[in-house]
Parts: sequence; C-alpha cells; structure tokens
Amino acid sequence: MTKSKKISRRKLFTSSTLCFMFCGILILAIILSSCTNTAPIPTNTPPPSPIIPFITNTPPRATNTPPPTPVITQRYYVDGTNGNDENDGSESQPWQSIKKAVDVANAGNMIIIHGGEYISPMGGWVFQNSGTASHPIHFTNYPNEQVLLKIPVADNNNYNIFRCTLNPKNPASWQTPKADYIKIIGTNVSPRLLSNGVESQKGIVMQGVEGEQSSAIAVSDCDYWEIAGIDFIETAAGIRTFKNNWSSMEEHSTDYWHVHNNRVYNFYRESGMQFNGNFNLIENNEIYKVSNRLDSPHGCQMLNLLGNNNIVRGNTLSRLGSTVECIGLLFEWDLSDANLVEENTIYDVFVGIASQGGDNNIIQNNTITGGADTAKTGVQISSYENRTDWPCNDYPGSGAGIEAALPPDNPTHPDYQYYYNPRDCHSRENQIIRNSIIGFQNAWLMVPIEDDSNIFLDNITSAP
Repeated sequence: MTKSKKISRRKLFTSSTLCFMFCGILILAIILSSCTNTAPIPTNTPPPSPIIPFITNTPPRATNTPPPTPVITQRYYVDGTNGNDENDGSESQPWQSIKKAVDVANAGNMIIIHGGEYISPMGGWVFQNSGTASHPIHFTNYPNEQVLLKIPVADNNNYNIFRCTLNPKNPASWQTPKADYIKIIGTNVSPRLLSNGVESQKGIVMQGVEGEQSSAIAVSDCDYWEIAGIDFIETAAGIRTFKNNWSSMEEHSTDYWHVHNNRVYNFYRESGMQFNGNFNLIENNEIYKVSNRLDSPHGCQMLNLLGNNNIVRGNTLSRLGSTVECIGLLFEWDLSDANLVEENTIYDVFVGIASQGGDNNIIQNNTITGGADTAKTGVQISSYENRTDWPCNDYPGSGAGIEAALPPDNPTHPDYQYYYNPRDCHSRENQIIRNSIIGFQNAWLMVPIEDDSNIFLDNITSAP
C-alpha cells in the first residue's frame, strides 16, 4: 500500500513537505519562546488539523437541511383489484387506477397504493398538480404490501412509469404540467421474489423487461422531488432528469431533488441514474449494472452528473459481475462543476470516477476498487483541445445532444458561470483527496492534457 501525496506528475506537494515546514516553524517557536521567557508549549498539544486545499471561487453547495414537516390534508387509496374510479378514493371506497389518483391529488394529499401489479401507460403517469414545501404530494405503498409498477414493452422509449417534462422544443402535446414537491417513497416489506427471480424488500418496484429502453422516471424542469425506497429493476435507467434551457433565459433545469435509499438493478442504457440539474442530494443508493447487455452507443456509467452543486454521498456503485466497461461516476461536459462526491463505495469498475470537463469538484473519502483484470484508472481527469468531438462539441449548432442543456451567453443566467467561465473543455481545480484507490493500473491519470490546477492529495493507492 502506498500513500499518494502529489498534485500532479509534474508538481509535487506532499504532506511530508507540510510536516517538514511545520516542524521547522515549531522548533523556531520553541527557541523564540525560551528567549522571551514565555511558558513552553505543552508536549500534549494536539497536532494541527490537516491542511486541505480550499478553492476560493467554489460556490456554496446544496445542504441537507431538513425540510419542514409535511402536512397531509387528505389520503386517497388505490386498489387495482377491488377499486372503482367512480368511488370517492377513501380507504373503504378506493379508486382502481393510479391515473385517477395522480389526476386528482393536490398539495397536501397522500396517495396510498394497495399491493399488486399496475401497468404504466404510454408516456407514464403524470401528476397534474404541484405540492408545496409544507404540503407536498405523497405517493406510497400500503403498509407491508408491495406495489409493482411495470413497463410493458421494450421496443421504444416512451413508456416511462412517471414523467414530468417541460421542454420548449417539444410540441404542446408532449408537455406536462409543472409538478413540483412530489414525494414517491416506498416503505419496506418482507422480502419476496419478483417474476425474474430478483429478491426485493422495497415497497415500490418499478420494473421493465429485458432490453428496456425507457427510464422509469423521466423529468425535466419539475423540482423538489424526493424519491426513496424504490427498486428499479431492468429499466433503461432508474431516474433520468434533464436540463432543457436551449440557450434561452427560460430556466428548465431539474433541481433540488433528494434521491436516497433506492436500488437500481440491471439497467440497459448508458446510466443507472443521470442528473442533469443542480443542487440535488443523491445518497445511500445502490446502482448495479449486472448484465452484459448495453443498448447504447454512449458508454456505460452507474451515475452521471451534468450539473452543479450536487452532493453524491454514501452510494454503492458497481458492475456487480457485468463485463461491460463501465465507469462508476461520470462528470460529463463543461457544466459538471462544484459538486461534492464523498464517502461512496465504488467497486468492480473499469474506471472509478471520470471528469470530462468538470471544474471545482471535490472527490473525497471514497473507496474505489477496480474489477479483476479489467481495471484501468481509479480517477481520470480529462482536458482537451479538440473542439469537434465529445465532450468538446458543446456549443449551439454542433448537433450534439448537449445543445439542449446549454445556457445563454448572459451573466444573469444561473448556469452562466459554470459553462462560460472558463469555457475551454478543460477539467480544472478539482480536488481528489483522502480516497482509497485500489487495484487499478493507474490510481489516477490526467489525459490527454495535464492541467496542474487539479489537486491529488493524501490518497491511499495500491496496484493490482
């Protein structure tokens, strides 16, 4: 085992150097103290806290300050076997369909679903109203009853389970109402086997079929959602959120989500979860690739970030036996700035964490372990000069999918500073500190261009 203590391959900045400097200062202080008859420094004085680099222009990050205690004003019940949509939705007279519930539910309402199988419609279920911070809309399972929400087909990508999308480029018929403050939270049940043999103890299961091309939850510009206690099984992705700014001053990012304690097991497209938004808290989830099937030309990663000021904490990310060359976490394009990634466990991966243009990200206290015989790089920080290919073709008119996410060249837009300042397709001023990086050919690399503004400090590394 070795302990890495360098900023880059060209410039050393070691904790040993810091220790040497500190010892020199301490000796000088003792000499001066004896000369001035000042009381000596006690020998049991605790050592100074480790010096951690601080980037002064890093903006404040999202916090996990608890929201106000939600108020529930009305409970509605759904029973797919014994309900009727002509009922009043009470516990004794439940509705039959989820559509009826999400059409009616308003701020402060809770939707409670009895166990059973419910088939999602084309386009997914759509909440017609918003909650508020103090009166969110809840969606949950009846206690100790497992709700199975199923995508019925795999041959297209418009059978989401839940959808909330505002995209100024789409036809009006494709838009949904803007529904904020939605909570979809499953409560645990006794373990049981699903139809594909996977065991689940989640109260809500969102399941596709082999080769599924639809994300279970697809959202653009609907904010303040909480997703917890869900099993995403055999979907294209568990959750995919979007920015749809299209270089206009209209703000269509998907922000302030809290996604926690979910599992993604066997996903078929490029990302198990992808968050193209800001100020999201993503914690204590498990994301597993599992199968060798990959229906995407865009690579593979358990978690993808395309936004700023997100916190990714305490998650477990793994191929879990898949042979696909997957990345654990990807910072994509030049908008992935000022994110905090800490205390995650990433294992059995080809590359642990990769930055493709992200700046001012802090990656700390993670455990990153390579897959047997395939592990390439623990942390890869990439900077480019080429302006024609991914990930540097992020400009209006390029024809790349990133065009949808781009902010206008206007300093008053909230994403302006993350894209235009600087705008050079370099990954700059990222801090990779105190991580355990084990079993890779390279603990870290900066390719194809080295940028010495990135800091690698006090990481524990070991080659395979």
